[in-house]
Amino acid sequence: MRFRISCLAAAVLLLPLTALRAPAQSGPPAGGPPSGGAATGGRPPFGPGAAQPGRPVFAAPDSNTLQSQAIRVFLDCQGRIRGCDRDFIVTDVNFVNWMRDRFDADVQILVSGLTNGGGGTENTITFIGRRRFEGMADTLVLNTLPNDPDDRIRRELARTFKLGLARYVAKSPIAARMQMAYMAPFGQQQQQASAANLKDRWNLWTYTTNFNAFVRAEERQQSVNGSLSLSANRATEAWKLNFSLSGNLNAQRFEIPATATRPAFEVTNEQRTYNANSLVVRSLSTHWSAGLKLGAGYSDFLNQDIALRAQPAIEYNVFPWSEQTRRQLTFLYNVGPNYYNYQRTTVFDRDSETRFSQQATASYVARQSWGSSNLSLDWLNYLHDFNRHALTLSGNVDLRLGRGFSLNIGGSAAKVNDQIYLPRAGNTEEEILLQRQALQTGFRITTNIGIRYTFGSIYNTIVNQRFSSLGASGGRFSFFFF
Repeated sequence: MRFRISCLAAAVLLLPLTALRAPAQSGPPAGGPPSGGAATGGRPPFGPGAAQPGRPVFAAPDSNTLQSQAIRVFLDCQGRIRGCDRDFIVTDVNFVNWMRDRFDADVQILVSGLTNGGGGTENTITFIGRRRFEGMADTLVLNTLPNDPDDRIRRELARTFKLGLARYVAKSPIAARMQMAYMAPFGQQQQQASAANLKDRWNLWTYTTNFNAFVRAEERQQSVNGSLSLSANRATEAWKLNFSLSGNLNAQRFEIPATATRPAFEVTNEQRTYNANSLVVRSLSTHWSAGLKLGAGYSDFLNQDIALRAQPAIEYNVFPWSEQTRRQLTFLYNVGPNYYNYQRTTVFDRDSETRFSQQATASYVARQSWGSSNLSLDWLNYLHDFNRHALTLSGNVDLRLGRGFSLNIGGSAAKVNDQIYLPRAGNTEEEILLQRQALQTGFRITTNIGIRYTFGSIYNTIVNQRFSSLGASGGRFSFFFF
């Protein structure tokens, strides 16, 4: 089952009538309602736990008994999901037991996110039944806006988790102590959000400006980094339009002190990059897409005063695009002309040139209960000389292999023979050390690996933030030995 939720004021909430971790009370508080009422966590006035004429009313179990009867849930936020604040969610959704490993859970909540057309995020939240709920699964979709504060997003995620967990909680012993509540919108009846009643004076266009600056200064060295970007984006089911302008400046200055054999001197470095890009994509079917990418750029690092590109492209996804938040297997091909005007004469004695190139990319993305993976294989070559090519394999795999054991492997490996932009004069020692321009190479390799094993208590329910400013292990009190 699949449902779609928007961040609106109206909501249906799953509310516990008593905090499962509250201490048991021997009697009602002073001035409070009598024991057994809804306000004190007694049986609800309706539903399976309601008192019926002629039927005895049993005493409510204490909080420790309720805690042991609550369903076990494992939260699995794939990637960096905004608002997926474990501490807040554990505290807010307090009618379940939170597990640290999916193998101990009755329900696994799998959260994956993709950027939507408005610049916000479409979070696909899949509830996967395990153990006694094996075979039960639901999917909810939560859309957030790009300017939504983190607190609003985490509250919407928690609310959606409550909705999705309702059917599982309903089959547990604590169902008698739950109720549903509806927050109606003020002054009018809530309408179903759809394209038919959507009124947008921006016609689905989203505009973004971004400026960043970083300055570091010391007595003998200074560095400045600044970037500015402007973008306009529009996305519908049929079209995707992206237009952007960006610029980056990186400047450094170093004072090298004098020695017995040479005087003091100063080293400066300045790198600039400017880009203008546009992308137009048309959805042809549930699997096929066609597009056109245009680009213009300037790069000190790539020895380019001007770089112009026009690349028509076509893409096929083995899986329907409706499943894009869970899995993708795409094949993309683009071909077109490139014009380059170089800052310095290249190793092929060119000050400018026009070359056609083609590129083919196969990519697989999966976000499943066992973890996530992102793999791609990319081939690029210039049509005037097939020896000018590059083959790149890259990816990242995050595996949950067993109880408490996870493995993360990532990196890339490339065979490089497409550097037609390298300057004939080569690079000075200063340029090499400052990485001012690209260097000739036949390969590029990056890699990372991480292994994590956790053992002990299976519960992940308690939140305690005391002394958190010192780090997880009080790192500011660490001692270092040399």
